[in-house]
Amino acid sequence: MDIDVLFDKLAFAILYLAVAFVGLAIVVGVLVYFFKKDKFGDFKKYFIGIGAGMALCALTVLTYIKVESGIDKDSYGLVFYPVIAEIVIAVAGMFAMLICSLFNKKAVKIAGITTGVLLLGGFIAMMVEMSKYYDVLGNLSKGKDFSLAGLTVSAVIFMVLIAVIYFLGDKRNISDTRSIVYGAISIAMSFALSYIKLVELPQGGSITLASLLPLIIYCCMFGTRRGVIACLIYGVLQAIQDPFIIHPMQFLLDYPLAFGMIGVSGIFVEKGVFKFKGKMQRFNQMAGFVCGALIAVIGRYICHVLSGMFAFTSYGNVGAALAFSLGYNSFAFIDIAIVLGVGIILFLSRSFTAQMMKSSDIGKTVQTAPVDETHEVEEEDDGFVYLDDLKEQEKQTAPEDTDGENE
Repeated sequence: MDIDVLFDKLAFAILYLAVAFVGLAIVVGVLVYFFKKDKFGDFKKYFIGIGAGMALCALTVLTYIKVESGIDKDSYGLVFYPVIAEIVIAVAGMFAMLICSLFNKKAVKIAGITTGVLLLGGFIAMMVEMSKYYDVLGNLSKGKDFSLAGLTVSAVIFMVLIAVIYFLGDKRNISDTRSIVYGAISIAMSFALSYIKLVELPQGGSITLASLLPLIIYCCMFGTRRGVIACLIYGVLQAIQDPFIIHPMQFLLDYPLAFGMIGVSGIFVEKGVFKFKGKMQRFNQMAGFVCGALIAVIGRYICHVLSGMFAFTSYGNVGAALAFSLGYNSFAFIDIAIVLGVGIILFLSRSFTAQMMKSSDIGKTVQTAPVDETHEVEEEDDGFVYLDDLKEQEKQTAPEDTDGENE
């Protein structure tokens, strides 16, 4: 069997396995919730751990097969391997933060900063290697196939915009462990669903079966800051699955930046913009989900349009390139329409909305006011057990020293 055919068949096999696993988890979860509710917290931890492990194994196997398929190291390999290196750094950093969070919550910040620095260095190296690749192809020397100035200015503008969106998000004081694990599962689920392509376009892009839904729900649950990071990682993954790259700046616009804009989808829920009362109160989250998704897809669409307009100016003048790009990239609205359809059905379920808000960080921002140290603040149980918590429990349950009384 051809190794590329093996890759495609294995990808679908993993997809079916993931769907079966999620279906089984839902059935077992419902049974546990109604008949053994006291064990539901343990069930969630096992389900999340197994799901994260399956996602990591699937990514490792698919990456290995892709590498073994014989990538030309002098051309496309200069793009593929740096992208893989970035993903490895992100996954390693994620696990480092998870391990740190089990011992000390503050150590997560150190691991996160270290991971961010490594990712930034790897990103710069990736841009250098990609520039070498396109110099090898001769695209840079020709200078006729695209407008480098237009691509660069557009990419810089959206970098700044995503940075602004990130800082508009609220800071959180809830478990980093839970948000990291949920983020990993959301990325894996979206990546798996992206393989179900209802329509695949010839020059990149496809209409999928609600592949962005897990990421958008994650943004609504854990806020804009974490959502932007998860969506940027997902955008890099998309460059591996369905690459159509003619220049590093076009790569940025079509992949990390375009999908990074999806991170804004949770800002309406995070800020509590909709405040319906009475019977309409249960539609607050749905309205925030819909409006956030629409704003996010507009940002993604503009990224794709600018990329197409400046990348294909050789097809004619700028006006013709813009018209072509506007029509070609309209697939993004069909893609988000499917997401909205499935998402609205989920949000109509009271149990789904209640469980989502219970597990989310919405409304639980960092307190900036001074805390009275004479009173202990009870933290919400996030379903995870920390080493610090165990030590505190041991101190509280340890028997008192009665030597003095015996004397």
